[in-house]
Amino acid sequence: ATAHPIYPFSDRDIMQRLLVLGGNGYVGQNICRAALDSGRYTVTSLSRSGPPSTPHPCLAADACYVLPRRREGLAGRVMDQIEWHRGDIYDFGARDAAFAGADVVISTLGVFGTHDASMGQFFGDATIAAVAAATEHGATQFGFVSSAHADAVADFSPYMPYLPLYAYFRGKAKAEEAVRHSFPEAHVIVRPSFVHGPRAVGPLTLPLQLAGAPFNFLSTECGRLSSAIQAVPFLGTGATSMVPVGCLGEAMIQTLLDKSGERGCTLS
Repeated sequence: ATAHPIYPFSDRDIMQRLLVLGGNGYVGQNICRAALDSGRYTVTSLSRSGPPSTPHPCLAADACYVLPRRREGLAGRVMDQIEWHRGDIYDFGARDAAFAGADVVISTLGVFGTHDASMGQFFGDATIAAVAAATEHGATQFGFVSSAHADAVADFSPYMPYLPLYAYFRGKAKAEEAVRHSFPEAHVIVRPSFVHGPRAVGPLTLPLQLAGAPFNFLSTECGRLSSAIQAVPFLGTGATSMVPVGCLGEAMIQTLLDKSGERGCTLS
């Protein structure tokens, strides 16, 4: 069984309402779990299909933690402790219902489209709209799952339009700009490349860690070989930014909890 951390809590702390956009996705579900384990948030998700049809193992398990101010254990599945909203960021009714009362918003929005325009919309414009909604509804913090290659838009600007997934990277970069502008002292941006771990796809569970973990080891722990991999433009950044999906969720939540009026930060 996977051990999930229990973060320190004091009675002086107040439960906050966390909204995870795309909370039924691979990364979103792990963020929801980390937030519940922290004992500091009530968790709401907004996604186009509502609750996940095939929950990730982190949500399919029975609840085994104790929430602050509720000293008894919680019964049932972890995913039953999450308030699931069906809709997307452009569905104003569903959006306003989900955002109402949210203290913290985390965006994991994004699906690979079939062409550059669709990827630019999902990866960039949707999060920009989410930032505007979070500001309108009085959220105090904003977290965003970006990409390790968001900086590549500037670093390789003369060549980027000709590279695969240009709209994906450009969308992420634009979204980062919006997050920093609206939440300059209260944002957390996480920049992973390949996110690995068990992933439920229908009746199957894909062991993505069998691909991600070995390559991450080669690119970070093998001396000269690792140095050679890291020196390759574009590839090197991705090779050193792979992360287990559970660690990504924990890092996002713990960093948000640690922020208190300081400048926002980017984890890469």
